[in-house]
Parts: sequence; C-alpha cells; structure tokens
Amino acid sequence: MKSERQDKGTMFLGHHFQPVVLEDKVVMQDYLRRYPQRVSGYSFASLAAWAEPYGVMWSRVAPECLLLSRTLGDDGERHLLQSIGQPSTACCTDLVAAAAALPYRLKMLYVAKSYIDQNPEFCGRFTAEEDRGGANYIYLARDLAELPGGNYAKKRNLIAQFLGLYPDWEAVPLDASCGSLCRDVLLAVAHGDGTQPDDPSLRAELQALDFAMEHFDVLEQSGLIIRVGGRPVAFSIFERQNIDTAVVHYEKALRDFKGLYQMVNRETSRLIAAAGYHLINREEDLDRPGLRQAKLSYFPLEMYPVFDLTLNDAPVSA
Repeated sequence: MKSERQDKGTMFLGHHFQPVVLEDKVVMQDYLRRYPQRVSGYSFASLAAWAEPYGVMWSRVAPECLLLSRTLGDDGERHLLQSIGQPSTACCTDLVAAAAALPYRLKMLYVAKSYIDQNPEFCGRFTAEEDRGGANYIYLARDLAELPGGNYAKKRNLIAQFLGLYPDWEAVPLDASCGSLCRDVLLAVAHGDGTQPDDPSLRAELQALDFAMEHFDVLEQSGLIIRVGGRPVAFSIFERQNIDTAVVHYEKALRDFKGLYQMVNRETSRLIAAAGYHLINREEDLDRPGLRQAKLSYFPLEMYPVFDLTLNDAPVSA
C-alpha cells in the first residue's frame, strides 16, 4: 500500500505530496480540529471527495503544518491551497524559492482572510484578489429552520403551497444505501438546467458525490432525502465544520415541484439546528446568477470572503 501511494504521489515545491485517501482521516482531522476552518472546502470529507477530480494532495511539512495542493486548468498545473496550521518562516521561504523553477506563476487558491491576516509575511509575497464567487454564505441556523418574520414570508408561502400540492411527501434520513437515488436526483436537476452529460463540472460533481455516499459513515456525513409519492425528488448532505457550524455540501431538488427547494432547505436546517449548531455554511455561489440570487434571498448573516493569491515576480538578485 505504501509503495502504491508513493507511485501516485508527486514532488512539488520540494515536498512529496500524496493524494488524499480515506486512510489519511485520523491525521488530517487532527490538524483540522486543532486549526478549525471557516471555509467550506477545508474539511476532510470535502478534501477526500474532491481528491480524484481535482487532484487534491497533501504533505506534512512540520508538526504544525499540512500543505495542500490541487491541479487547475486543462494543462494540469499544480497550485497550492491554503495550508492547515502555521507554516514556518523557513518553509515559506523555501516554497517561494522553489516556485521560481515552475514554468508558470504559482497561485494559492481558496484562501480565507484570516489566513492572510495570520501569515502577513508569506502572503505579502503574493497579490491577493477576492473571489466573490467563492465567498461562503453563513446563516443563523434558527433563521433557516424557523423562517421568522417578514423577510421569510415568501419562503413560508412557497412551503405552504408545497404542502398543499404534495400531501404525500416525506423526509427521511440519508444513509449510505441512498447513493444511487442521490445520483439520479443530481442528474435530473442537471438535465433540467440544460447541463450536458459530458460537462466536466458535472462529471466532477458526480465523482465527488459517489465518493461521499460510498463512504458516508466513515466521512461522518448526515443528510436527508425527500420523497413525493415514494419518488426521490430532493436530497441534502451536511457535516460538522467546526464546533458551532455545520456545512451543507449538497442541496438538490427537482425544479418542477413548486416549493421543493424551500422545503429541503427548511428540513435540512431543522436537523442542523436540532443537532445544536448555531450557524450554517451553505458554501459559495460560483458566480452563478441564479444561485447567487437564491442564497441572498435567505439573508445571510455573513459573507465570509475568500481570496486567490498569485505569487509576485521574484526579486532580481544583484
């Protein structure tokens, strides 16, 4: 097993990176719990699920630091993600020096503002650009579970219409046996949106979903599936992000059932609130206008900013 992983690994910036696999859970979750993250992609389940489609790899460079990297673009260029833990000054210096040998400009992707604030010297070697499409939408769990007040009147009305139109609906907990059902719903939603079956983003999302459902229990996922007349029409998948926040990784619903999206959102939020979480992270909008409008319509408590960093030109030595 060790030699097989070595074969799949790669040298990058002077460090050996290896693919994120299930066997890494104990080590990586230890770091993630000691250095809790607010950005949705930095959970072990998310990193593992997207490891294959996005080439996510990791390298332990110090007792208090894991480096993360991924491929980007058609050329398969490898770039850094935000590290987990505190990179030493020596490590940062070595990374910048090694990046000079790359045939492209090194980027550090999906970086939280807090990371930039905590690592000013390292991040100061990069030019930061806010990624509006990557900003995480943070909500009060009780607001999404209860939909109180005038702001949510339209949501309550749509839910009332759903309940009137589909009295035979039911919401049941998700488990590992529901993988094919979730896949069917995701494909039906994509087809309804006009997404082609060979769309690269759809293939990647299906790959990540298949992995998450196949290893549902090991990855400590939760969720629900909604049926109407026995037919699966919506599902959600969420997990613990940190002590007070749950992150919703998937929320899919067939659009021809009026009020169904509002219903799956409410039912998922009720489960999360009942589990004792104060906040819900509903991830990003990916610069998609419809998704952005939908997420804003739930009045987020906070838009947590995310940045992409590009390494500046190395200084010319005398």
